[in-house]
Amino acid sequence: MADFPDGGPAAGRDRRSQARHLLDAMGQAKIISEGQFSALGMIITDASLSADEATLVEVQDGLQWLHRGYLDVPNLDGDQRERRGRILGLIDCVQWALRRLPSGLQLGLHPDGHAARFLVAVARRQGISNKQLAAELGTDETEISRVGRRLLSAGVVWRRKEWRHNAWDLTPRGRQYLESAGLLPDAALVEGPPERAAGDRPSRTAADAPDRPPAHVPRRRGHDAEPRGRQDTDPSRPSRGHR
Repeated sequence: MADFPDGGPAAGRDRRSQARHLLDAMGQAKIISEGQFSALGMIITDASLSADEATLVEVQDGLQWLHRGYLDVPNLDGDQRERRGRILGLIDCVQWALRRLPSGLQLGLHPDGHAARFLVAVARRQGISNKQLAAELGTDETEISRVGRRLLSAGVVWRRKEWRHNAWDLTPRGRQYLESAGLLPDAALVEGPPERAAGDRPSRTAADAPDRPPAHVPRRRGHDAEPRGRQDTDPSRPSRGHR
């Protein structure tokens, strides 16, 4: 398809050059096609997920250039107003993507601050809880929730529920930020949730005990054997010696 050369966006400079080529084609076209809008949307999505700031800036500049072309047109018809609206919508998406880039946090995350230490702790222990983070950072859970919301909005962590507690995981964007900032732990990242402390959730041992088999299986077998022993002394049956 001519609207999207080579079939799809590539990483880095290739993605940026494809964005520039596509925006130039959109600017020269009398009518921007549906395929061109879709192709540009794919580039924006891939650039956002890959934290490709150079491509996002290229797209933002190109979209603003396209929008200026509609400012000089008096009495826009319905199709023109729709295309202008789609361009404005894409500009908003790109601007939000730029605000959520890890590079936007570089000035705000001091290596010894709570936010940076929060990220490092999550990188070490995927699925770590608010209580465990508070203990590791030496603060309270209210501060952990506040910092977590900020990092969540930046797209560097994920939050999920386990029982009644939050569990935090690192996103690819968060890992990229830690790498670029030189804060990524040397140890391999933990993929699964860590073992929880006793106070993090109610113990299941007592609740599960009635449904579990008794711990001493050999003793049960001994008891099971007793009825067979008693059957040998049953008065209704002749003893082995009288057979």
